[in-house]
Amino acid sequence: MISIRFKLSLWLSGLIIIATLIGLFLFESMLRDAFHDSIINRLEEDLEHIIIATRLDEGEIVIDQNQLSSFYRPAYSGRYFQLNLPDRTIRSRSLWDAELQIEQLQAQQKRVWQAKGPKNNDMQLLSIGIGAPNSHNTATLTVAQDLSIGRRVFSEVFGTKLAINIGMLLAMIAGIFIILRQSFKPVNQIQGALAKLREGEIASLAISQIPAEIRPLAETYNELLDYTAKQIERSRNNLGNLSHGLKTPLAVMQQQVEALGLTHPDAAIAMQQQLDLVHKMIERKLAAARITGDMLPAAQLAVPKDFDSLIQTLHKVHHQRSIDCSIVNPQHIGRIPIHREDGMELFGNLLDNAFKWANSQVHVSIEELPSGVILIQIEDDGLGVKQEQIALLTSRGTRLDEATIGHGLGLSIVKEICDQYGFVLQFSRSKALQGLNVSILMSN
Repeated sequence: MISIRFKLSLWLSGLIIIATLIGLFLFESMLRDAFHDSIINRLEEDLEHIIIATRLDEGEIVIDQNQLSSFYRPAYSGRYFQLNLPDRTIRSRSLWDAELQIEQLQAQQKRVWQAKGPKNNDMQLLSIGIGAPNSHNTATLTVAQDLSIGRRVFSEVFGTKLAINIGMLLAMIAGIFIILRQSFKPVNQIQGALAKLREGEIASLAISQIPAEIRPLAETYNELLDYTAKQIERSRNNLGNLSHGLKTPLAVMQQQVEALGLTHPDAAIAMQQQLDLVHKMIERKLAAARITGDMLPAAQLAVPKDFDSLIQTLHKVHHQRSIDCSIVNPQHIGRIPIHREDGMELFGNLLDNAFKWANSQVHVSIEELPSGVILIQIEDDGLGVKQEQIALLTSRGTRLDEATIGHGLGLSIVKEICDQYGFVLQFSRSKALQGLNVSILMSN
């Protein structure tokens, strides 16, 4: 999903670009109209000057070009005039040998149009009919201006304006990205705080550092964390109370077993084995409660810290055996994508099972595959499991060896946790240690 900051950047940039294009279009239209109006005004002024410079000389109409602008003198200067009389034509010197194609107009009639002129350049022309009203003996006076020079000036002005607008547009877009980046800094800080929370470095989000817009969400998140932490603490206390509460009845049963041993030694031995089993289960659960007691509810499983805690606890539980447990983590993965309490129960059961069945070695490997999936393998050098019995491993209450201490619940709990998180649980024979190999594939 596209981030909010990126969406805002796109929308604001798009609005600015559209506004700039509309502004450029309006400016170009206004500039073109102003350019056209200024040419027409100049041509009207030229008409007045030429009319003033026109006089009769020995019965003939002449135009004194000395009274006119010097622009009419150089050949093809871009400023022209032409007076079409009934019997002859008077042209400006700037027309040289060219002649304008003019339509005769009636008296006081005006015409504004564009046509090709000398050198095949576009020209703006203004004509007016001169003569007495209702008289057929009229003249047509025309002034013209080459548009090429004006258009070049127009292009320069518009090009300068365009360059300035593009520069301002780029500056505004850059400003938008900078402003949004600064505005979203608190969100980035929240992401960092959540990462610390996941790693167990902090217990809750600092509300004072969070913007007012998302502060209610952070407060609700903190309340949820507090509630979850209390639930975990309550469960841990209940487990501890249950374990401690069983000690007194077990002590009484221990005395009865000792008394029974005087008369029925075989029955006493069988009951003593079951009592020892209950004692070890209680010790294991109390050790697990101590491990999970200080966990933060949002924390993920840490590597190798949490694995080391599990291994140390299992060494104490299986103190009568010498098990060498090694962890291989070549990519130095620091976090496992599972809630720490669930992770401790998941891998605690797997490692406990490996410790029970191993002869002397347990091997744990952690690696991230090219697809981004994390693969965790726990291997032991025990007898392993036959292929036809693998399906029974995760059945609740099923034990493949009745001589081994346990109730057959460990691997079924492992399967339930894996199903809950969508992990892939696989069993096979270890190629390196020849015992059981348990593999878990975790989507990161």
